[in-house]
Amino acid sequence: MNGDAAPHRSFVEDRAERARRTLPAELWAYLSGGAETGAALRRNRDALDAVALVPRVLVDVTDIACSASLLGRELLLPVMLAPVGSLHLVHEQGAAGAQRAAESAGIAYALGSALPDAGALRVPPRACGLFQLYVDGNQDWLDEQCAAAVDRGYSGLIVTVDAPVFPVRPADVETGNHAALRSVRGTSAHRCSFDWTALRRLIAAHPGIPFFIKGIQDPDDAVRARDLGVAGVYVSNHGGRQFDQGAGTLALLGPIARALDGSATLVVDGGFETGNDVLKALALGADVVALGRACLYAYALDGETGLAAYLSALRRQILTNMALLGTPTLADLRGLRVLKR
Repeated sequence: MNGDAAPHRSFVEDRAERARRTLPAELWAYLSGGAETGAALRRNRDALDAVALVPRVLVDVTDIACSASLLGRELLLPVMLAPVGSLHLVHEQGAAGAQRAAESAGIAYALGSALPDAGALRVPPRACGLFQLYVDGNQDWLDEQCAAAVDRGYSGLIVTVDAPVFPVRPADVETGNHAALRSVRGTSAHRCSFDWTALRRLIAAHPGIPFFIKGIQDPDDAVRARDLGVAGVYVSNHGGRQFDQGAGTLALLGPIARALDGSATLVVDGGFETGNDVLKALALGADVVALGRACLYAYALDGETGLAAYLSALRRQILTNMALLGTPTLADLRGLRVLKR
């Protein structure tokens, strides 16, 4: 990967094409595919392309500050690696390589609980690592998972709530991927029965753990989660891999941000690839933007080195375009005029 190139749209598309040619067909299907017709997958990109930011001029942009904080940890960028399962299949370095790249870049990261090597990883005291939790067991099992995550140094837990069942994912079916078998067999009964009452019990049982609820798309759900005492609301449509006819997440972000009005940390993912994609989300109210596929393509090609180069280029693009927008701080982004077609 060329470390001097900014991660513009064609740059990411090039890495995606290289990954498509390099990876086994079933793994490529797992990383790139969406549910059913792929509508939600396409709408993630469409929502991003439908938004324009209006620059301000005659602003002193000698110094640009793009650092942020999450759960008391300082981040050099308001960015997080989105939780993704099966990183050990994407590259032989597995979760450990992705963790090292994120820590070197000074960003937050989330590790999927399904990873065979993630459970053994420990998070250094100054790093910001979050542990993704799928509800695949009873209350005792959930309590054990929470305790184990705290013991390993994770700053918080991400409870994923938008996957009670799996839809048909055509690319997985065509390649015979294991994910396709899951879509036929379904998920655990624990996921199907997990509701607001169960979430309230989980939060109350672990008052010292910051919880993020991933899969929120409706402002009313965001407010309800906030009122239960969650630390953060994570806006996501699962990368277009769950409900096929959902909206792009950037289109959902503004109403949720207005409903929360700063009362909970707001994280968003869904098709974000470039520095300008990140800036659009921040302008619309996000505190942290989680990156999935764009990171995976870089990681699949060159492991920790490739992911580190992508994140370095992303940082340069964010700094450059903050200057061009006349927004020397992240707070200034909230005051920009946003146009939507």
